[in-house]
Order: sequence, then structure tokens, then C-alpha cells
Amino acid sequence: MKISFEVSGVNYTVQTEKFFDISIGIKKQNNVNCYHLDEPSFSYFENEYFVGSLKKGGSVNCEKVSFYAHASGTHTECALHVLDANFTMLDLQVPILQLGKVITIQPKKNGEDQLIDEEVLAQLTNTEQATALVVRTLPNQNFKKHFKYAGTNPPFFTVNGIRKIKDLGFKHLLTDLPSIDKEQDGGLLAAHKQWFTTNHAPDIERTITEFIYTDNAIVDGLFGVAMRIPKIETDAVPSSVLIYPCQ
Repeated sequence: MKISFEVSGVNYTVQTEKFFDISIGIKKQNNVNCYHLDEPSFSYFENEYFVGSLKKGGSVNCEKVSFYAHASGTHTECALHVLDANFTMLDLQVPILQLGKVITIQPKKNGEDQLIDEEVLAQLTNTEQATALVVRTLPNQNFKKHFKYAGTNPPFFTVNGIRKIKDLGFKHLLTDLPSIDKEQDGGLLAAHKQWFTTNHAPDIERTITEFIYTDNAIVDGLFGVAMRIPKIETDAVPSSVLIYPCQ
């Protein structure tokens, strides 16, 4: 099936059967992880009246999954993650399909750090007025699907880099990194706060999605972006993202 949509007077078409899933799921082992947070845990309900496990003789499976969204696979967060916002992920209204741009960048070495600043993003434009930006960092290999990032000082965005992305009109930032901020920054979270603040207040229209994986087979360019975000009353939720090549 074809879907056509218009952005700034330009018509775009996507085919629903042609897409890339850039999400990292939550598994029972070998998950991506960061900040030394606990791995996901899985357990079946059981009491004297009911066993929620087929393998234990129950009539159905009734499994409990416990995890930290920020450390277990692809997740989307709102301003409540770093600001005293009066809304949660339950309140966000993200478009079913929006115009997005996929870019590939090489973070810049700066001592022991790897920065994504305004210089690294110098070639980024948004004349198409896309609202989602999908950032693939180099090197880009399958290890990103299960790497343990804690203590590795991954690349991060500078405040000026985030300001440039905001000024270009993007509202949804998607990255393969565990965080847009430096792993150890003394609790400043300056990039997050820059992104989520508009007119000195938390912005309910903005999201950050971390721990995606954009395969090397996906070329840079324009895509229809479908962010599937569950309604849970918290600051961040596991999510999945499909991108559809634009025609």
C-alpha cells in the first residue's frame, strides 16, 4: 500500500511494505546496556491458585518483565527525564508518520572525548522541514545491539550541536548512542536540557530516542518515520521505530 503525505508543499510517497526497523529489542540475555543498570528480568506469575507458565502446567503464560527503559534497548524519552515537567509519556502525541532525515556522522576527537558539535553537523540542513532526525554514528557495526557502554565514555552531543539541530526545526532526535550527554558530566545533562526546553519551559512536543541501530544498508536521506510509543505514565518507555524510504 502507498501512503502519500505533504510537507511544506512537497508531496512524499512511501510504500508500507518497504521499511527498515531501526529498533533494538529487549531480550532475555545479551542486551545492550549502560550506566551499570540491572539487566532485564523475566518471571512467571505463580501462587497457590494459578500458575502462569505453560511449562509448569499452567493454562496460559503470564510473564512479568522488569527493566530500566533507559538501559535496555531502544527507548523514547520526554522532558520529564531531566526537567520538572507536568506531563509524562502518557501525554505525548507523536505523529503516526512524519518526515525524517537520516544522516551519518563521525564524532570529533577532543582529548578523551568524542564530540558531536556544530562543526561535525556543519553540513546538516533542513530545507525540507523534516521533524525527525536519525543520527548514525561511525563506526557503525552490529556490536551496537549488545554493547555494554558503562565506563566507555561514548560519543555525545555538545550544547551547540543540539542548538543547531533545534534551530533547523527538528523536534524528534533519534540516535544510536546511550545518551546525548557525556556519560560522566556531574549531573549537568546540558544537552538534554537544551533540547527539551523551549521558552524556558519543558516542551511536550519534543522527544529523544536512544539506542537505535541504523544498518549500513540504509542510505542517508529522507524517510517517513513511524515512532511506536506505548502509553505509560513515566519519563521514558521502550519504543520501536520504522523508517520508510521516501519516493
